[in-house]
Amino acid sequence: MRIAFLSTAYHTSHILKERFKAEWKLFSTGIEIMRAFETNRIDLAYVGLTPVIYAKNRGLNLVCIAGGHVEGTVIAGRAEGAFPECLEGKRVGTLAKGTMHDVVLRSFKANFEVVNYPYAEMLLNDFIDQRVDFVCGTPNLAVLAEKYGAKIVCKPAELWSWNPSYGIVVKRDYYEENVEILADFLIKHEWACNLLREARDFAVQKIYRSFKGELKLDEIRKIVELSPKYCSSLPEKYIESTLKLAKFMKELGYIERIPKRSEIFEFSLINEIHPQKEHYSQ
Repeated sequence: MRIAFLSTAYHTSHILKERFKAEWKLFSTGIEIMRAFETNRIDLAYVGLTPVIYAKNRGLNLVCIAGGHVEGTVIAGRAEGAFPECLEGKRVGTLAKGTMHDVVLRSFKANFEVVNYPYAEMLLNDFIDQRVDFVCGTPNLAVLAEKYGAKIVCKPAELWSWNPSYGIVVKRDYYEENVEILADFLIKHEWACNLLREARDFAVQKIYRSFKGELKLDEIRKIVELSPKYCSSLPEKYIESTLKLAKFMKELGYIERIPKRSEIFEFSLINEIHPQKEHYSQ
């Protein structure tokens, strides 16, 4: 199996790389991951669902077979006043159009300039150089921006409730042909989600080893704790939030058609592996 993952520290990929035999491929953004699906370079991905919705409008037959995390977008910066008024007249940097962070940011009705970046590193550098006033992105980005004077201006849960910051996504035909290996992967994915919630010190140590010194141990802990809603299940609120995002993406002109829930999600495996109540709310 060829697995696409991101540098986002709280994804279970950083725990499972030692546990699940696969070809693990690091990507910078969800948009890049969609291109990798288009060119048949990957089989499974950790990715936010807004790029998936965008890709489905381009004809890619992808399905989300499990959850992983919700509410993974954070806004931080040189704040004066309450949110979202503090954004008025400011330049707010975020990742590419169609990413979760870009879509969530554009849902706020303040008068600010959105500046899109292909990579988080470029965005952070421009924040350091004061070319943008705020950053909108992952907890990784917010925690690193705090080192250069940023303050978190709104908690992740208050930006877009239940936004599906990532799920486990595959092509439909790959799912149909590889049910057993995907079931094995999802069992381990759920185990790692449990570690992030219930054995956080252990999980943080494993993630720290995965980053090989690129992030400090206390930085990883802050990232994991900033947005702590981890689970592999696909509850109704996760689905409703995804469809709400799709509707807003259509309003923005990013997509022409809102996919049906049955087109976005495949529930059969995760409902067997995680039949109990979701854990995001714990």
